[in-house]
Amino acid sequence: MRRTRKERGLARGQEKDQLLVKLLKADAPYEELKRALLELEKRWLREAKTEVERQLTRRGIAEELVSQAYAFDMPWEEFGQWLRRVQRLGFSNLALRVHIACLYVQSLHLFPRRAREAWDMLEDAERRVLRIRKEHFLRKESLNAIAHAKKVATVSRPASR
Repeated sequence: MRRTRKERGLARGQEKDQLLVKLLKADAPYEELKRALLELEKRWLREAKTEVERQLTRRGIAEELVSQAYAFDMPWEEFGQWLRRVQRLGFSNLALRVHIACLYVQSLHLFPRRAREAWDMLEDAERRVLRIRKEHFLRKESLNAIAHAKKVATVSRPASR
């Protein structure tokens, strides 16, 4: 019996999560984690039947690699590579756009010259969140995340030109 796209997506999410948990429990270095995620992406791309599935796969792995690059305090060359890829592919959803913008602002101590771009990205995400209905859980959750990122950021927003 063939699985639906939703079922395949859930199965892939569980597979990725199990892989990450295994590697993090083993205290694997970033390079090993990155290699494992890229191997997973490669396999999923071979199994994908449509270009849409391939796009979703690339996007999901890139979003995960941004998060992992942040968690491992990677320099701009690594963090920026995955951030640019996500920007090129588009974000999976608004929650991930907010998440990645928050990570970018919070990692500016590693690459402070990127401050204007990072803060612009966070402000763009905030504008998008403010367009959500006030009662929607995602609005409150996202605004809390944005407020936290602003509070803990060690590099402040550059003055306007």
